[in-house]
Amino acid sequence: MTEKDPSWPAGMDAAERVRHVALTRTESRNAGWIAEEAAVSRDTAVKYLTRMVEQGDLEAIETAEGTSYKPDAVTQFLREVRQLAEAHTLEELTQELNAIGTEIDEWKDTYEVDSLAELRQSIGDEALTSDERRERLDVIGEWEYNIEVRESIQLAISLKSSLTTLGAASGSGDSTGLPQEG
Repeated sequence: MTEKDPSWPAGMDAAERVRHVALTRTESRNAGWIAEEAAVSRDTAVKYLTRMVEQGDLEAIETAEGTSYKPDAVTQFLREVRQLAEAHTLEELTQELNAIGTEIDEWKDTYEVDSLAELRQSIGDEALTSDERRERLDVIGEWEYNIEVRESIQLAISLKSSLTTLGAASGSGDSTGLPQEG
């Protein structure tokens, strides 16, 4: 282990370290890099990375330098939806949807637009100062994030509602009511 390697918790085995390193990356990395970060051999990393690709947790991407790995976007999104459904009540999720809607409505009023697309187009207004354009760009980023979160929350509400209908979960927000992965 090199000096830059993190200290891993005592009970964390090689598979858990590889999984942690691979799933916490925002850009694809090759097996050698992941192995070094996880303090395992390259062969060990490849074994666990291959398993994670087969399970749908990672995507393998062929590059000029060889195979790189990155978290599977669909799997990550579905995990996020499940975590929201497990961690929050229907009431909490509904309140958050309302807060997102209110914030978007305020932006529409502030910038006199009806949509995110209109706000984007307004960046080209010659009457705007550079600070005003920068502010609008920041709001565009927040608006896009709100849309992503809103979609996750809507699916989490649907998941909770479906499971409640099926009798698999209570509407009280009890996280033990959702089926667990096997």
